[in-house]
Amino acid sequence: MGATRLGRYQAWYESRLLTQMNIMLIVSATDAAHDISVCASEVPRRTSPPSESPGVVIGEDHTESGASIQVDSVDDAGVSDDFLLGLGSPESSVELTTNASSSPETPNSLIARGNLISPEGAEKLPWPLESPFEASLLKYFLTTLSPWFDYCDPYQHFRTYIGNNAATEITLLYAALAVSARHQSTSLNWQSHVADEYQKRCLRSLIAALNDQETALPDTILASAAILRFFEEMTETPEDSTRTHHMLSAQLLLRITEGHVFRSSFTDAVFLVVLRSEIYVANLTQRPIGNLADHCNIDTSLEPTSERMWALRAIAHVAKVTNLAYGEGAVNPTQNHHWECLMQYIEDWERLCPESFRPIYSQKQISPDNPFPQLYYANDYHVAARQHIELARVLLLASCPQSCLSRIQQRRRGRSNNDRIRDSARIICGVAMSNPEFTQALVGAGLVIAICGELFDDPAETTLLFQILSEAESHLGWPCLKAKEYLRGLWRV
Repeated sequence: MGATRLGRYQAWYESRLLTQMNIMLIVSATDAAHDISVCASEVPRRTSPPSESPGVVIGEDHTESGASIQVDSVDDAGVSDDFLLGLGSPESSVELTTNASSSPETPNSLIARGNLISPEGAEKLPWPLESPFEASLLKYFLTTLSPWFDYCDPYQHFRTYIGNNAATEITLLYAALAVSARHQSTSLNWQSHVADEYQKRCLRSLIAALNDQETALPDTILASAAILRFFEEMTETPEDSTRTHHMLSAQLLLRITEGHVFRSSFTDAVFLVVLRSEIYVANLTQRPIGNLADHCNIDTSLEPTSERMWALRAIAHVAKVTNLAYGEGAVNPTQNHHWECLMQYIEDWERLCPESFRPIYSQKQISPDNPFPQLYYANDYHVAARQHIELARVLLLASCPQSCLSRIQQRRRGRSNNDRIRDSARIICGVAMSNPEFTQALVGAGLVIAICGELFDDPAETTLLFQILSEAESHLGWPCLKAKEYLRGLWRV
C-alpha cells in the first residue's frame, strides 16, 4: 500500500537526517574546549480529545461555517516572538558534551541543538541552502508532498514552480518548509514548533502582500497561500477553539482571485488544489463549498474535450453536489428538480466520457478475503474521475428527496439507497487499493469511509475499512478530522 511505502521513506529519511546532523555536531564539538549547554524552547504538541462522533449526517442543518477570516498580524498566528531555536528557558535546556555519539539522537534532540533554521530577517536565504535540515525539508516537499498538489496535473505546476523559484522567493520557500515540517511532526512525532516558526515567517511576507491593494498579486503569493491552506489542515486544534487569524481559508483565496490576479495555467492549478481540499474538509464539517469551482476554469459541459478536463468535471460536480447536500437544498423540497439534474449529470458523464475512463481490468473482488472490487486504471485522471463520480453519487443518494425516489420505487429496484451507497463506497475503496501507486486515491477512500462508514457492519469488511481509513489519515497528516476514533468505537476494532 502507498502508506507502507511512505513509512519506509520516512524511516530512511529520519536515518539520513540523523547522520547529517551528527556530522554537524562532531564539527561543532571539535571546536569546543568544554561542554556546551544549549537551551531549547519546548512547545508541546497541541492535542485534541477524540470526538464522540464525526458528526457526518448528510442532509442535516449545521452551524459550522467556512466564512472568510481576517489575518491581521503574524502575532495572531499563535507563535511566540521569543521563539528561537537554541534559545529558551532553563527548564528545557539540553546538556551537550563533546562526545556526540554517547547517546542515541532523535529528531527532536537534533532540532533542540539549534543552528538548523536559518536566521530570520534576510530577503532570501543563501543558495545553495546552508542548513542540511532545511534542504532535507525542501527535498521532502518536492518528492513526497508535491504529488498531492500536482494530482491530475500533467505539468506538475507546484513541483516545477517551487523547485524553480524557492531560491529567490523566500515566502514560497518558507511555505514549503512549513508544510514539510508539519507533515513530519505529525507522521514522525516531532515537536511542532519548527513548523510554527516557518509558518510565522511565511505569514509575515504573505500578509504584507495581501494588504497591498495596488499591486497585482504574483503567483508566489497564490502558491504560498495554497500551501498554508494545506498546512492549516495538518494543524491539530482543540475542537472548541475557533480557527481564525493565521489560517488561510479557501474563502480568503477566493478573495485573491477577485482582486488583481493575472490568470494563468498556474493560478488554475492553485485553485484546483484549494477546491480538492475544500471538498474533503466541507464534507467532514458538513458545510457547503460555495462557488469556488466557478473560479477554477473548468468546462462543466459534456462536450468532447481532453481527458484531464473530463476528470476535472467530475471534481467540480462533487463541489456542486456538496452544496446541495449541506446547503439549503438539503432541506428545501423545491430543490427536487436540482437533485434530479445533478443525478442525471452523473449518468450523462458516464455515458459520454472517453472509453479510456473504463478500467483496463476489473473483477468483483480483489481476493476471497477482500470484498472490494479490483479496478486497474492507466493514470491519475481515471482514478480521480471514478472516485469523484462515485462520491457524488453517494452524497446525492444520502440526501435524496423522498419524492425523487420513493420507497415503492426502491422496492421495485430491489435495492435501497443504503445498498447503492455501500456499492459506491466499495468502488472508491477498491480503486484506492487496486492502484496504490496513486497514493492520493487513499484520500478519496478515507473520505467516503468517514461519510458513510456507519452503514457497514460486517466485521471482516469493517476491519479492512478501518485499515484504509488509518492509512489515509497517516498519508494526509490531517489529525483534526477525527472520523477514525468514532468508527473505531462503532466497529469495535
